[in-house]
Amino acid sequence: MTFTPIMFARHSQLDAPQSNMLQAENNSVVIDFSGTEAIPFLTTILGLDLNKLTASGLGIKGTLDDDLNSTYSFALYYFSETAFRFVLHGDGAAQLQALISEQQLRYDVEFVIRTDLATLTLSGEQAFDALVNAFKLTPGLRLSDANSCYGAQSGEVFITAIEKQSQQYFQLLAKAPELTKWQVYLQQHGFDLSLSDVA
Repeated sequence: MTFTPIMFARHSQLDAPQSNMLQAENNSVVIDFSGTEAIPFLTTILGLDLNKLTASGLGIKGTLDDDLNSTYSFALYYFSETAFRFVLHGDGAAQLQALISEQQLRYDVEFVIRTDLATLTLSGEQAFDALVNAFKLTPGLRLSDANSCYGAQSGEVFITAIEKQSQQYFQLLAKAPELTKWQVYLQQHGFDLSLSDVA
């Protein structure tokens, strides 16, 4: 049996919040985006530079309103030249859906709103090590650009490394029952559930 490592990343220039915290992201929306003209759509309509997206899992932050900290900002993860994943706030998701629908006559693109996925944000000094141990990840990648992000699939959970408010955060995306299992696990390992909004 061969071993295939699941590579994972964190930012090299960001500090982690001191407290180990969990936050359920009730306003997060996941949109899987695909099509033979996905890249032309992303570069022309959204104005994204995809040159750094050379391997599955790499991602970039973008925005629909020129503010990377607004509810119209998003993370875009690359799976292949024809498949991507957006993770964004509900406000931005509505605008993005309208934009994609409006352009579907010009571009061969499709989207699926993943209402079956929930999001949990993880932060703190122990967050990276906790994820590496829990999900059997290989911690071999460093992101030097704060606007870069990274996502990896481990079993039923998509795990991301992302910058928020100039600090290192991680997100877990999974179906609600699976995410609840991991929330309980992380709480048992010293992460407190926060009721405040991180986004």
